[in-house]
Amino acid sequence: MRAKATFVLASLLVIGALQAEEPVNVPSSKENFHLFLLMGQSNMSGGVGLAAGDTKPVPSVLKMRYAKEGEGPKWAPGTHPLHPRRPNKKARFGPGLSFAEAYLADKPGVTVGLIPMAWGGRSIVQLSKGSEIYGDAIRHMKAAMQVGTLKGVLWHQGESDTVEQTRTDAYENRLHRLIKDVREDLGYPQLPFIVGNLAEFYGTGKDHKAPDRVARITKVKEILRRLPKKVPHTGFVESTGCSPAARAKVHFDRKSSLLMGKRYAKVYADMFGKP
Repeated sequence: MRAKATFVLASLLVIGALQAEEPVNVPSSKENFHLFLLMGQSNMSGGVGLAAGDTKPVPSVLKMRYAKEGEGPKWAPGTHPLHPRRPNKKARFGPGLSFAEAYLADKPGVTVGLIPMAWGGRSIVQLSKGSEIYGDAIRHMKAAMQVGTLKGVLWHQGESDTVEQTRTDAYENRLHRLIKDVREDLGYPQLPFIVGNLAEFYGTGKDHKAPDRVARITKVKEILRRLPKKVPHTGFVESTGCSPAARAKVHFDRKSSLLMGKRYAKVYADMFGKP
């Protein structure tokens, strides 16, 4: 009986420790708190497990935790995982923090606030206006904008829209519409919106290499690549030289997620004419 009571007490202490959030200092100046919304599916939320040291906070980076409707925003130190509730309870490593680190390299005195709203395995319809996920993203972003300045959206998605031809055929119009909706709902007509390409290796694994599937993957890649030529204030991140996390050849490995984050930052800088 005593052993059982000891176990229960220890469990409660562990749960309490996990639930306790480290205190964070949100910048007092909105101009020095730069906000980025992270959207998409698993290659944005993270497709590979964490390594030692990944839960250590990144200096000058905060992340917004999920809050139920009606609750106030909750900020926490910028650590992995960024998306602990999406798509499952597994801790994953994605490109968000390496983007923030690269972005901050030439911005002393600035803090980055990441609003992680990606959800693995979802099609663009499931992430678009009218969905719960989209509503959550806009709600959290608006809450963050009360204390910070919106700087851009990072998007990595499209794998789920290569499953069938009708999804692939509609993908370009749906992507353009989603960008328009996000800009209108956040009141920022020229909001920078950067998309990352599907992995080069996607379509070479045994589950996704059927000729019709490869053709659909190629089409979505081209839609993403030509986005900046069709929609103003958008950017494109190439995925060349990246390697897979597993035999399925869908997700970027840890090294490639780090690389993609840095590439997002480079594209963002290039959009504003920085050397």
